[in-house]
Amino acid sequence: MNSFSKGFDVVVAALLGADEVGFSTAPLIVMGCTMMRKCHLNTCPVGIATQDPVLRKKFTGQPEHVINYLFMLAEEVRENMAKLGVRTFQELIGRTDLLKVVDAGSPKAKMLNLNLILQNALHMRPGVNIKGGSEKQDFQLEQRLENELIAKAKPVIDGEIKKVDVELKIRNEDRAFGSTLSYYISCKYNEDGLPEDSEINVRLTGSAGQSFCAFLAKGVHVTLEGDANDYVGKGLSGGTIVIYPPKSSPFESHLNVIVGNVCLYGATSGKAYMRGIASERFAVRNSGATAVVEGVGDHGCEYMTGGVVLILGLTGRNFAAGMSGGIAYVWDIDGKFSMKCNPEMVELCKLEDKEDVSLVLTLLKEFRELTGSVVAEQLLSEFDQRRKEFVKVFPYEYQRVLRQKAAEKESATQPQAQETAKIQDIEDAVGDPAVEQRKAERVLDKVRGFMKYPREAAPYRPAEKRMKDWDEVYNFTHVRKGLRVQSARCMDCGVPFCQSNSHGCPLGNIIPKWNFLVFQNQWRQALNHLLQTNNFPEFTGRVCPAPCEAACVLGISEPSVTIKNIECAIIDHAFENGWIVPQVPTSRTDKKVAIVGSGPAGLACAHQLNKAGHTVTVFERNDRVGGLLQYGIPTMKLSKTVVQRRVDLLTAEGITFKTNVNVGKDISAKELSEEYDAVILCTGATWPRDLPLPGRQLNGIHFAMEFLESWQKKQLGANFDGPHAKDKHVIIIGGGDTGCDCIATSLRQGAASITTFEILPKPGPKRSKDNPWPQWPRVFKVDYGHEEVQVRYGSDPRVFSIMTQEFTDDGKGHVSGVKTVNVEWVKDDSGRWQMNQVPGTEKVYKADLVLLAMGFLGPERAIGDQLQLTLDPRSNFETKEYKTNVSNVFAAGDCRRGQSLVVWAISEGRQAARVVDEYLRREVSALPVPGGIIKPSLLQAIPCSV
Repeated sequence: MNSFSKGFDVVVAALLGADEVGFSTAPLIVMGCTMMRKCHLNTCPVGIATQDPVLRKKFTGQPEHVINYLFMLAEEVRENMAKLGVRTFQELIGRTDLLKVVDAGSPKAKMLNLNLILQNALHMRPGVNIKGGSEKQDFQLEQRLENELIAKAKPVIDGEIKKVDVELKIRNEDRAFGSTLSYYISCKYNEDGLPEDSEINVRLTGSAGQSFCAFLAKGVHVTLEGDANDYVGKGLSGGTIVIYPPKSSPFESHLNVIVGNVCLYGATSGKAYMRGIASERFAVRNSGATAVVEGVGDHGCEYMTGGVVLILGLTGRNFAAGMSGGIAYVWDIDGKFSMKCNPEMVELCKLEDKEDVSLVLTLLKEFRELTGSVVAEQLLSEFDQRRKEFVKVFPYEYQRVLRQKAAEKESATQPQAQETAKIQDIEDAVGDPAVEQRKAERVLDKVRGFMKYPREAAPYRPAEKRMKDWDEVYNFTHVRKGLRVQSARCMDCGVPFCQSNSHGCPLGNIIPKWNFLVFQNQWRQALNHLLQTNNFPEFTGRVCPAPCEAACVLGISEPSVTIKNIECAIIDHAFENGWIVPQVPTSRTDKKVAIVGSGPAGLACAHQLNKAGHTVTVFERNDRVGGLLQYGIPTMKLSKTVVQRRVDLLTAEGITFKTNVNVGKDISAKELSEEYDAVILCTGATWPRDLPLPGRQLNGIHFAMEFLESWQKKQLGANFDGPHAKDKHVIIIGGGDTGCDCIATSLRQGAASITTFEILPKPGPKRSKDNPWPQWPRVFKVDYGHEEVQVRYGSDPRVFSIMTQEFTDDGKGHVSGVKTVNVEWVKDDSGRWQMNQVPGTEKVYKADLVLLAMGFLGPERAIGDQLQLTLDPRSNFETKEYKTNVSNVFAAGDCRRGQSLVVWAISEGRQAARVVDEYLRREVSALPVPGGIIKPSLLQAIPCSV
């Protein structure tokens, strides 16, 4: 079980014998954690694991969120208990007879024998009480050693005396010694600790238990002659800890462990002197304490943010990982410290600065006096010779802060210059913007880029210029200039939601990776990672609405990363440099595959199956290849030269395209399935949603795709006269991308006016409470077509909360207007939205051309009828893992899942190709799943490396 997050998990754990359950990850997520895994960098974008005041303001979690989660969890536990017929949680403990092994899962999982785990404890030990909590534990807190200490120290805490000396013997059963004393001190003096003239001196002998002197308050000095367990000085808060081995012990302290793991974890202030070796994770997250020790284990000073640590001996691996503050001095005895230190965030310097030398000498003297260290004695006597063997571990981030403070101090004390600055020539004064840009890029901060750099908000050319031509609307030159700055905003999340196919990219694009490579100017490597998951980035980089950006973690509180622009720049840069060349398969199978439809799903499926070595033929009913990409998307959004460039590449790789072949009419779908080994239907959802209202039969009312397709054909040279918007009052019913494309096309054709009707209310500027991140944001957006209409006509073309009632006739069989009424949306008693007409809001809009852009109902019926394919409730081809009810016929894209995005169509085509490849080969396919991952074959023997 990976984690405890649901009531079912708790019940299973109890049945296996757990009488207590701990939660960590789930409550953290409830408070807003997104699993960034950047806690050590102090850059948590949701303000949880950070002390940065700017980021802390972004924290929106509340205690009630965790309380509500735990209440719901408990309720789910109760529901499961009721199903099992159990009244109390204690009755669940150890009831393995209520568990049943699930027969599903991978073949490897089925090989596990769980019989020993599922044995009932009562059968193994009859008569033993196994119910947790049924026997009350007696911790004997009244006999704690610390009670005696508190009693003797109380006069000092109360201010009756200034000093007290206490001598005691300690055992390893005495845990958290000193913590309760510090609690009483804090109750009276808060975090300040004892007054300056008061002190409590404690001398101990023996072996201390866990958490010795945890949270020790200022004014308490504890000296232990002996050793201690894990967590010594955890959360040290101003106190002083001295530990050295018994004076009678014969062993050498610097060769033996004297304290356990995780000492000084999260210490904030105080001092610790330990004569001997500290085990692993010493001074992790130390933020202010000073410590001297004669050696440490692995992961020393990990995530340290402040304080000083002096290590007089060997260290373990991964020293200073994530260390962003404080300083560590290490005596590099064997000269191998650089190999054990994690250099990602720290610089290794020589001990040369006078202040550093003075500090090390002071600490050595204190350490010798307090512990009698032989090592300290030796170093002090030979310091001039040994100084070159010391290494100063200096975090880069700490250096930056120190330089910044020094500069601020210098500027504050430096008198302002009285003389007038020399007047420069205008060319000298202005400077070269390109040079300044390059200078800025050289010092880009990738770690905090999301905090420092704004999102590029102008991906398009100026509307005043672009609406006069049919060229692509994108401002490629401007976007590319700031691309490294934009890639620096990517936070390289530990759990990148942008590449999640549930809310982010359906293809599973490895977005943080290629963002980082672009930041490093490694364009070829970025291209390799991009093509690993996406066949046609030049399409998605232009026309995709970017669900990846909507799911970007940065988008929780800031504008998200410009992922789409970076993706488009990578592939365009690759084409410009000649990196994209035909990749012809080295070998061919004897299998023939037919693909019906050359839209994004069909092209992606063909590309993948061709890579697998199959002979692929694509049938397209139009005169050009590309489907929606060729005729459904306007030229200014996707240049047809970009589409044809890719089609030419696919042709060169060996794919056969047959145009002007309408499968279902020109050739029977059944014949196709008999002639080819596999048929994949990628016909799209081309059956448009109609609006059967009075007057629908009038001339001048057209489906949006009919309008767009006819104009694209005319632009490409076809002698084809379709609906045209010149000098007409255009009404577009429906929004979305298709509606926006109709707006932009009508405007360029010279429409007299353009109005768009949307039946839903106008979205707000921010997400509503029922539309949380990472869902697609239902917010008000201005796309390229809307902006152009605002510039040309002075207002946004969209009218919200309006319903069409009737199309009016001009008396000659042509539409002259659209009768409408306003609507309002209210929730009924069940919480469902209901639409009500608003009386008195009827209005007739003048219209010479009406375009219906209300989406699609599914694929056309001819092919499905000929093959007798089963349809789902939404009139799409019903499939199971892309397989239809006909053995060698498959379906992918909009005809299978319904009207969707280009990026989803590409994903569908890729995954359908993998299923078809497995069907043809009768083995696990080498084609990748989402994310570019290739599933290993369970049939292939894996050689043992031993």
